[in-house]
Amino acid sequence: MKRLLLAFFATATTLFAVDISSFNGTWLIKSAEMNGDDVAANFTDGIVMTMKDGTYVFETNDSTAKGKVKLDASKTPPALDLTETEGQNVGRVLEAIAELTPDGWRSAVSIQGGARPKEFKSTADSGIFFAAYKRKPGTEPAVAPIRVLLLAGGCCHDYAKQKDILKAGIEARANAKVDVIFSPDGSTKPPLPIYGNPDYAKGYDIVIHDECAADINDPAVIEGVLKPHRDGIAGVNLHCAMHCYRIGNPNDPAKSGTPHSFWFDYLGLQSSGHGAQKPIAITFLDSSNPVTKGLKDWTTVNEELYNNIQVAGSTKALARGKQDAGDRPGQNDSTVVWTHEYGAKKTRVFSTTIGHNNETVADARYLDLVTRGVLWSTRHLNDDGTPAAGYGPVGK
Repeated sequence: MKRLLLAFFATATTLFAVDISSFNGTWLIKSAEMNGDDVAANFTDGIVMTMKDGTYVFETNDSTAKGKVKLDASKTPPALDLTETEGQNVGRVLEAIAELTPDGWRSAVSIQGGARPKEFKSTADSGIFFAAYKRKPGTEPAVAPIRVLLLAGGCCHDYAKQKDILKAGIEARANAKVDVIFSPDGSTKPPLPIYGNPDYAKGYDIVIHDECAADINDPAVIEGVLKPHRDGIAGVNLHCAMHCYRIGNPNDPAKSGTPHSFWFDYLGLQSSGHGAQKPIAITFLDSSNPVTKGLKDWTTVNEELYNNIQVAGSTKALARGKQDAGDRPGQNDSTVVWTHEYGAKKTRVFSTTIGHNNETVADARYLDLVTRGVLWSTRHLNDDGTPAAGYGPVGK
């Protein structure tokens, strides 16, 4: 029985790869159950499995097994057929299921000839081996940096300096490479070269919108700006990005799906203006959310507090900002940080209306928040608010 179990500890490592080689590596068993009972750690300690291009080599202190995995990713959960090519069970095909977990993989294998498992558990007399896997320490593959495109330029802000502050701040906090497209034009129609080029974000993982382009209002141009996000490329939006690409009166609540609402549908919130610059008291609303976990409430220097005309029902508000008495919801008491999923592909979008002045943009608290937004939007943020493995500061 022990040799039979050992031959199939490798099952979960190929499931979610578009390219199976993405999951090449060396894996250990984190925990295991057989017929509903925990498998003792001294049974699994020392077992090492190496995956390479859809094959595995499974090694214990006194045996080696090799095999192949056939994946059917169209099933829910994905199905595996496991065929051992060398070892105690040559030629035998076992049926399994597997899925990604936050720190590795898990699988359920019918090792006693039964039907393919339907769920991730092992019960008494089921003949199902259920195990979780983690990568062997020290064998983590090199991680490519997050490819970030930062757009900056337009009216009313010191984008010449802020683009450099943001690039340096994000790259110091995450394994990210930030490229900048900047227009020094100070009008509300900055001639950014992305306009008319809907493939402007090709090759990038995320676009940061830090432009101020209220009078770019051609629907075809705006749909070109939105195309990468409709195609699944993540977005982060800072400050005046909320007041860009206006079609119609921004003070009138926009109907979702209409040209008036093109940009607001992407953002998940409609804003039309702001009052005088005064300090904003920022209060985080969800201490358990990865984006804000561990972040402390703070009060900015003089800043612009953007109003809220309407907030989409699917938007997750993460912080509110108040000026003065904060007695007018949506005006001097409004949502200032939020997340949203956009379009058919549920593209992740993070936004904050904070960030008018250089002092705020350069504040470590602001840069921490924006970097978390980048990591969350690209799915590289752990539940505890730390970067996923390989996506923290390079060299740390």
